[in-house]
Amino acid sequence: MKTTYIFGAILACSIAGSLVGSRNTKTALLAVSGVLSAYGLFRILG
Repeated sequence: MKTTYIFGAILACSIAGSLVGSRNTKTALLAVSGVLSAYGLFRILG
């Protein structure tokens, strides 16, 4: 997976998280964003 796609997915999760009203959905999108961020850093640094 290209790093650009990873960061695009992080941005999409962040935007979607700010637009939805449900607290559980926000938490889930934050968790997905965190996992994608960690994976992106691993790809860049590793």
